Amino acid sequence: MKNVFKLNRITLLLAGIILLSINACKDHDDHDHDHDHDHDHENELITTVRLRAVAKGTTDTLSFAWRQPAGPGTAITIDTILLDQGKTYDVFTEVLDESKTPVFNVTNEIRNDANSHRFIYTSDISNVLIQIMDFDTQTPAMELGLHFTITTPDVMGTGKLNCVLKHYTSSDPKTNGVNAGSSDIEVQFPLLVN
Repeated sequence: MKNVFKLNRITLLLAGIILLSINACKDHDDHDHDHDHDHDHENELITTVRLRAVAKGTTDTLSFAWRQPAGPGTAITIDTILLDQGKTYDVFTEVLDESKTPVFNVTNEIRNDANSHRFIYTSDISNVLIQIMDFDTQTPAMELGLHFTITTPDVMGTGKLNCVLKHYTSSDPKTNGVNAGSSDIEVQFPLLVN
């Protein structure tokens, strides 16, 4: 009986060590990616997409956010993007996971893993021009989209700015085009050109 109890304690101890090892590896894989290798990990959890827009020739920063801080299936708040007619804005995208404490800045992970990510922005307002300003490290380089410009028409308009973050894998790479991969998130901001 003593030997059975001792054996059970040893088995439990070994099982605990194995579980700790698996979790340590998983945490390392999830948060400390070796960016020299392909990343076929799961899509990112994103609770906040923030756009910071600066009109060319100024230092005034406008900030617009889509937020679902409690995660999927919970309440969403979303700002209307208000831009002036006939102007070009530099826009910088920030992506957060606010379900974690402290808040996890997904932007840095996207930038470090640029070859597996791409932002796609479209608007249904006529003559809104969008140009991606940053690129990944492939040859030839492909669009990333954490920095883009948006040029508004000389007339008023109301519509949407659609923002999609694509996630690519080795079996469905970025080189397969914009329709490849899966979407980490898709957000529609109301857009008003005054």
